[in-house]
Amino acid sequence: MNWSPIQDVIDWGSVPDWFGAVGSIASVLFVYLGLRREIRARRNDDLRVRASQARLVSAVAEIRGTSVLRLTVANESDAPVLDVSVLARLVPADDPDGPPVALAAAKQVRRIPGREGHDLFVTVAAEHRLRAADTVLVDLTFTDHDGNRWHRVGAGQPEPVG
Repeated sequence: MNWSPIQDVIDWGSVPDWFGAVGSIASVLFVYLGLRREIRARRNDDLRVRASQARLVSAVAEIRGTSVLRLTVANESDAPVLDVSVLARLVPADDPDGPPVALAAAKQVRRIPGREGHDLFVTVAAEHRLRAADTVLVDLTFTDHDGNRWHRVGAGQPEPVG
């Protein structure tokens, strides 16, 4: 005997129907997350392959006196790099976590052949006096032989530009 004023108007289904619905939603979510992870892995693999030459191009700074820097760009790959731009920046000694300060305008090199290096000499702006203990970061931007544009800061990993 049912004393409820509403006579079974809503049918909520059975427990197996609920388990089936939850299972279907869970399987769709599982497939979506797996597909997303696979896409991310393929992008990382593609970036790793594209960056194979870029990892072989580096730049270092050597302090010469109080107002001159020697920037050496080394291309250890077999192919040339093009449109190289080098910018020296000083890390402030009083605030090592602060933003580095540009020491001079960026220097440009049109082409550096494979297995070669290129030296650039930079005269530092008068307001900056260099000391042997100063930390100088080198921003390096270049185009590899496949036409990919890269940016590298110091000894960090190259990052694609654009």
